[in-house]
Amino acid sequence: MKTDFPRKLLTAAGFALGLYLIAVISQPILFASRFGMFTKIGGVDVSFETPTAAKVKLEKAFAEYSIGKVLIGGNVAVTGDYVKGADFTETVDAAMLTEQRGYFSFAKVSKQRFPLHLSYNDQAITDLLMPAYDKASIVPVDASINLDGTTTIIPERDGQHLMMVESRQNILDGLANMDGTIDYKIVTQVPALTAAEAVGVVAQAEANVNEPITLLGDGTTYTIQATDLKNWLKISPATPKTSVAIESFIPSASDYYYLDPTKVYHYVDALAKGTDAIAVNAKLGVVDGKVVVTTPETTGKTVDRDYAISQIQAAVTGNRTATLKITIVKAAIHADNLAELGLTELVSTGWTDFSGSSTNRVHNIVAGASKFNGVFISPDEDFSFNKALGIVDASTGYLPELVILADKTVPEYGGGLCQVSSTAFRAALNAGLPILERHAHAYPVSYYKPYGVDATIYLPTPDLRFKNDTGKYIMIQTRIEGKKLYFDFYGTKKPVTITFSGNDKAIGAVFPVEKVTPTLSEQGFRGPNSFTAVIYRHIYDATGKLTDNDKFTSKYDSPNNYPH
Repeated sequence: MKTDFPRKLLTAAGFALGLYLIAVISQPILFASRFGMFTKIGGVDVSFETPTAAKVKLEKAFAEYSIGKVLIGGNVAVTGDYVKGADFTETVDAAMLTEQRGYFSFAKVSKQRFPLHLSYNDQAITDLLMPAYDKASIVPVDASINLDGTTTIIPERDGQHLMMVESRQNILDGLANMDGTIDYKIVTQVPALTAAEAVGVVAQAEANVNEPITLLGDGTTYTIQATDLKNWLKISPATPKTSVAIESFIPSASDYYYLDPTKVYHYVDALAKGTDAIAVNAKLGVVDGKVVVTTPETTGKTVDRDYAISQIQAAVTGNRTATLKITIVKAAIHADNLAELGLTELVSTGWTDFSGSSTNRVHNIVAGASKFNGVFISPDEDFSFNKALGIVDASTGYLPELVILADKTVPEYGGGLCQVSSTAFRAALNAGLPILERHAHAYPVSYYKPYGVDATIYLPTPDLRFKNDTGKYIMIQTRIEGKKLYFDFYGTKKPVTITFSGNDKAIGAVFPVEKVTPTLSEQGFRGPNSFTAVIYRHIYDATGKLTDNDKFTSKYDSPNNYPH
């Protein structure tokens, strides 16, 4: 039986196409100054509307929308909190212009969507997004591996991340189209290691610690046993050890396991102690006023621990062989660098007389002075007497002797050490070194004449501090001759002339400071035998110009105020 269905279908299609073509061709007439048949602005249907009528519809719809509520990211929000206002004229004019330009591209007979031109409360949108970002962001969790006793693999877990820029744009677009529901842009973040991959990690890791590693040392070969390697094995799938800052890095099984650096360090350190040797500085002395080497230096060596650890780590997945690196350590002071260090001449000497001291006091002076023999002061170093002196008690070899404390004189370990600090102070004065901290004794002590040139110390404070501004090293040598203690500073003299006097005019100036005559005043003001002593240090440059006129004032109380 014959049917005419195909013919009828073609006829109907042709008729529809004809009507559509007529509509397209007649666009300028049908839609003159009106919107097309499928046009929406801000989600509002404005088909066939004039711009004026469209504005009225939009204003009414927006008035309701702006005081209503919208679902943003699953949470109810008040629309008006995020929109400041709308420009309906600009919105409508822009939409109409776009459609007019598209007459012969079917703009009036095809779907057209235009957003409202809104002004937004940007800060409110940011305040909305920030907590949403924190709440939505979930860090992916890699499959974890537990090696305690039995191997257990805990499955991975996906994470997610809220895209801030895209989510903000979703909000802007949603509000501009007066949507009732606006979603954030959230993407899934997958973990770096799955449970299936973790199985391979464990298998490869255990296989690579089943054989020993050979460690080549300083003429010695060591074997790291498989039992040690298994004990050191660490698997950390969350942080591939070679993935840092390599965006395209795709981790493999070997990137998830390694040897515990702390355990490897302890192993290497134990071996290294049999190889390490400390460099010993040359011992220096003075012959005919010149610094000379009395005992040559000893070169040291040390095993590079970090290099050894990296070698052993690499050997696990490499050729099972690692090498120790031995670093030669040269002594800081040796025969070839005395001139470079500036240890070429006697810079200054300071001395004090401890005649009449008790046996314990003399013992403490000798013990304290020995702490400074051979001490080096680096260029520009702020030298602290107390720091160089160290602990003062019975354990460091000191005996009880009188010291001035608060309002009395009492026996303590180390009594008499101010003889040592006062002598060091005088050597620093005679060298022209800047004095950073110095304190006079509470009352005048006969051991420290001339008065005004003493320096009291007590741990931890007060201290004696001065700066090495010679530009070269200073080496301290101490010596005792008869009842006199000497501090000798060896190094390089500053190109200056130094004198001392009891007045700022340098009248009666002398050198060294041990010969100075201080100016005494306020005698008896603070009790019997109390007074104030003043001295000046005058420093002249190579041209004879006065560059420093340092004043040192010492206010001494009466000894009667400090009974013992």
